[in-house]
Parts: sequence; C-alpha cells; structure tokens
Amino acid sequence: KTDWRILVDSWVTHRFFGYLILALVFYAFFNFIFVAGGAIEEPLLQFFSNLSEGLKEPLGAASLPFFVTQGFLQGIAGGVAIVLPYLVPFLVGLSLLEDVGYLPRVAFLMDVFMHQIGLHGKSIIPFILGYGCSVPAVMATRILEFPQHRFIVAILATLIPCAARITIIFALAAFLLGPNAALFIFALNLVVVAVSGRILSLFYPDASPGLILEIPSYQVPPLGNTLKKSWYRIREFIVIAWPILIGGSVLLSLLEFGGVEGSINWVLSPLTGLLGLPQSVGTTLIFGLLRKELSLIMLTQALGTTEVLSVMTRTQVMVFTVFVTFYIPCLATIAALWREIGKKGALWAVLFTLAVATGLALLTRVFMEIFV
Repeated sequence: KTDWRILVDSWVTHRFFGYLILALVFYAFFNFIFVAGGAIEEPLLQFFSNLSEGLKEPLGAASLPFFVTQGFLQGIAGGVAIVLPYLVPFLVGLSLLEDVGYLPRVAFLMDVFMHQIGLHGKSIIPFILGYGCSVPAVMATRILEFPQHRFIVAILATLIPCAARITIIFALAAFLLGPNAALFIFALNLVVVAVSGRILSLFYPDASPGLILEIPSYQVPPLGNTLKKSWYRIREFIVIAWPILIGGSVLLSLLEFGGVEGSINWVLSPLTGLLGLPQSVGTTLIFGLLRKELSLIMLTQALGTTEVLSVMTRTQVMVFTVFVTFYIPCLATIAALWREIGKKGALWAVLFTLAVATGLALLTRVFMEIFV
C-alpha cells in the first residue's frame, strides 16, 4: 500500500514541480507575514507617534528631557511596532514549516544551488530568516555544523534585504522609479549573494562537504513545541538586539539635540560625494545603522521635503536605495555577528558589506548616467 507521504514527496521534491511548489509556499508565507505585520504595525506606530506628540508640551519640544524620552520611545517603538509585528509571525510560521517537515525538503531542493557557492542546502534557512530580520538570520547559522559555513553564511545573511530594507526598496525605488526598479534590486541581490558566497568560499576550499540530511515524515506540528521554539528565537531578539536598539536611539537623539548633524554630514561628505548624493543625506546613513528603515524616515527630514524627486534625481534615488540595501548591517545585527562569529568576524562583515555597497552604488551611478 502506497503511503500518502511518499506520494506528496514525489511532488514536493520533484526536480521541476518541487521548485514551483517552493515558490508558491514562500510567496504565500511572505504575503501572510507582511499582511499580518502591516495590520499590527500601523496602529502601533500611530500610538507611539501620538504619545511622543503628547510629551512635547509638558516636557518642552526643544528640551533635553524631551529628546531623551523621544529617543527612548523610538527605540521601544522600533521593537514593538516595526520588528516584532513581522518577526513573530515569521518565526512562528517558520517553526510550523519546520515541524511539519517541509524545511528539510527545502534544504534538499536548494542543495545543488548552495553547492555552487561553496555551501549546502541547510544554509538556505538563515537566508530565509534574513528576509524577516537579519538578527535571527545570523543566530540561525548555529544550525550549521562547520565553523567555515557559519562564518560565510552569517556574512551573506547580512546582504539579504530584511523587512526594513524591503520597505525602503518599495517606498523609494518602486514608488518613485517604478516596479521594475525594485525588481532589479531584488534580482541584483540574488546575484550579489551568489557571487559573494563563491568568493568567500575560495578562502575555505574544503568547506562544502556532501550533505547527509535526515528527511523526517510529515506530521501535525505539536503546538506547544512550536510556540516554545518560536519564543526562544524571539527572546534572542529581545535580550540581545532590543537593548542596543533603545540605547542607540537615545544616543542619536542626544546627537540631534546637540545639533551635530552638520558635522556628521561633513565627515561623511567624501562618501556621499563619491556616490553623487546630496551631502545632507549623510545623517540618514548614521540613523540607518540603528534601524534600516530610519534611513528612509530621516531622508525626507534631511532633504526638507517629502517630494524627494524635487531635490534628488532619479539616479540619486536609485544609488541611495542600492547603497542602503547592501551597506553596513544595523547595530543589532552587528551584536549578533559578534556573538556568533566573534569580534574579527563582525568587523570583517562590516568592511565587506561596506565595500560591496559602495562598489554596487558606484556601478549603478555610472550605468544610470550612461543609459538612463
């Protein structure tokens, strides 16, 4: 008697239909995450915005206590209203896929592609996590057996556009330049991850052994186990990333209170000048180190208008989007890198992503100036 599980596997792991099913599953998965997260994010952001506005009068809009309080609230809001609404459904959904038994099939399907960049199929799991948040993506590298794999995948995971970077891509490139511009950035991202993986794997020529992976039977996921695993992963963000998020937000508010934006823009002017960007956007890159979406939030404030194309050219918008998509990961991700692959590994990741972002932004600038 043929087991129904074998029949399902004949489709799920098929050399053609398996990839089609994979695309459909994750298309539905990501749509669920963004719909659920978006429905929660908007009212929470509005709540914190109203709370911040309500403190202006009693504390004084230009006072030091107000700036410190506002920075603290922005750090809290970043976790409650921006990260957790997407991170929680993502991690719960990922745990469900894992407990059902589907993720090992994903690793099997992606094994051939991963070998082309010096890795194996299990590496796809941190990459998938990276589309939600880079912090759990880096933490997920601990499932890999070899230190070389953990090092390479941790760095590559920081190149995957997280939910915040995806927001920037859609809000800038897609909205101002059209959907093809956003599609180009996502395609470019896949190419960059593949090429970067191949380059990094050259330093570890023996870092890609054959994959022996147990494929478990399909089963109804035990709800208690799923929730416990999800909570463990969410707790990692709360304990490691969130305190840095709050502290960094307060620090940046203090810098804003001191009126040092002009000095920051001057220090970063060699970089913004090299990329052909307005000098005033330098501050937004600093805010982006705290949370990537702050680069977008602070852009209109730095430019002094919401009509971005009235101040920046289409080429500048594209260059800015490409640079922010690939450049230095946020402080929370750097902290996770420090814990998982050490101080030197975290420093290497910072330098590598900065070099990749600068090179790609320069190529984008040259390409658009010539052909657009």
